[in-house]
Amino acid sequence: MARPRRRLTVIAALDMVGYSELVQRDELGTLREMRIIFRNIVRPSLVKYGAHIIKLMGDGGLVEFPSVLDAVEWTMGFQLAMAERNAQPERIKIDVRAAIVLADVILSDSDRFGAAIGFAMRLQTAAPPGGIAITHSVRWQLLGEPASAFKPVGFLMLRSIPYPVEAWFWVPPGKTLPDIQPSQNQMLTPGVLALPGLSAAKAEDQRPLVVVLPFDDLSPDGSASEIADGIVEEVTATLSRVRTLRVIARNSAFQYKGRATDVRALSRDLGVRYVIEGSVRKSGDRLRVTAQLIDTESGAHLWSGRTDGSMADVFALQDDVASQIAGAAQPTIRTAEIERSRRKETEALRTHDLVLKAMPHFWAHRREDNDIALKLLDEALASDPRSGQALGLKAWSLSQQVTYLWSSDIEGDRKLALALAERAAETSESDPLVYTMIGATLSILHVDQARARVFIERALALDATFAWAWTRLGYIQAYSGEPSQGLESLKRSIALSPDDPIRFNAYAGMATCHFMLGDYADAARLARLALDSRPGMIWANRLLATSASLAGDLDTARRAVAQLRRDRPDMTLAEVRLAVHNLGGDQLERYMEGLRLAGLPEG
Repeated sequence: MARPRRRLTVIAALDMVGYSELVQRDELGTLREMRIIFRNIVRPSLVKYGAHIIKLMGDGGLVEFPSVLDAVEWTMGFQLAMAERNAQPERIKIDVRAAIVLADVILSDSDRFGAAIGFAMRLQTAAPPGGIAITHSVRWQLLGEPASAFKPVGFLMLRSIPYPVEAWFWVPPGKTLPDIQPSQNQMLTPGVLALPGLSAAKAEDQRPLVVVLPFDDLSPDGSASEIADGIVEEVTATLSRVRTLRVIARNSAFQYKGRATDVRALSRDLGVRYVIEGSVRKSGDRLRVTAQLIDTESGAHLWSGRTDGSMADVFALQDDVASQIAGAAQPTIRTAEIERSRRKETEALRTHDLVLKAMPHFWAHRREDNDIALKLLDEALASDPRSGQALGLKAWSLSQQVTYLWSSDIEGDRKLALALAERAAETSESDPLVYTMIGATLSILHVDQARARVFIERALALDATFAWAWTRLGYIQAYSGEPSQGLESLKRSIALSPDDPIRFNAYAGMATCHFMLGDYADAARLARLALDSRPGMIWANRLLATSASLAGDLDTARRAVAQLRRDRPDMTLAEVRLAVHNLGGDQLERYMEGLRLAGLPEG
């Protein structure tokens, strides 16, 4: 028997709510309204979206679309048009339920068959009247506004479907989503059963809690009190934009003003893990602000800093202090949290802890460490498949595996990394760290940097003190023909977080910018600095080799190639060309020519 023709396609299933009752009440009027809806709303809009009707069933139908976005935009437009029509008092009110699914169908010349068709119709019965239901596989394909418009409703058991279905609902403005919380096997809609054990639950917030205590005024005349309060307010506001931390509100912290406070007691009273405290001193028109970060569990000082400024521009001083503290607090707290997670028993590790444990292996930039990071992130995703940080960091780790020639399946790992980045983009809340992970992945694996820039700019809009985001912006600017701007971004990253554990990556980024500018000697010098900062980072010898050879320093270039081939004896130009995805055209040819001059064989 010949194998049937199949195709993966997108199906929208639509059905009128209460059709039988409407027909019994006014048969001719209902049929007339249905014809008007089909003629004026449905048929004129299908061509624009490349859609066609594959089944009509009296009170509903199935429509096929070339893409998920086309299906979502058309169905939203249809339901908005129906809501507008239903608002007209002379019209018979007709609500339609709709569902959109990715469907593996059997083809015939004018029809589609298969289990996926039945699934689409079952999901449609779960949709809210006038709204749309979609599945996980459809939601995964969406970004931006279409994605955020759909709200998760947990898992549903559909009649005759033997497994739980994760669903998202959308309704037009002015309508309210139905209450989907189940009660004792109650049937929610015809053909839909709640699954009590799998309804969406709010995850515990595992981010560390920080308090900024009122700063002391140490001026002899006590005249800097208001300035101290303004600094605390600015620091609190800046830290509150750091999505990897939770910050106690200013009003709650100010109850401790003027009181001698044991930081360990704050852990008990407020549940905080870290305290920022400081002082302000005024002498003439000069001000000095000192601050320190303290671990409440041990009472240990983790960081301290000092900023001097002038009374002539207090606001600028407050901004500088807030940026300095936020820039230093993030990597310092991250390091402390990593150490905390390492001390936990293995069986007690949760998703957040596993991501933290993976980070030092990720930024080690060594093949064996990257493998460890990926294993830890797989464990994290087994615990929480929707963790934006685990998805994003795994995508970034895989992109390293691809571009540094650690992968045995470059194209397979590239596709997986991009898919994980898209999944992180759809599941994560607004988080600068996750946006940076996504942007880094897209930047490494695409010549066109436009979409990577979108995510990095989102990260910086949320937290302008996040050094990692500034580093990745520097790379994006280098690859986008803006290497001079890239150098400024990378210098800002280092200034914000001079002790960051991945500062070496900023040096490599600056080397990349100088390479793009044609300043090959400076590029080689900075590539050497990056290697000195992270000796195990073998891949950076590629950048050193091509820069040094183009600068005329063939001895340094050949030593760098020898180091590359000690780590991977069979490395060739052809392999490097296959692994580098963010350079194209003349940039790529210049990069390859430098490696050729340095002695890397063709392959």
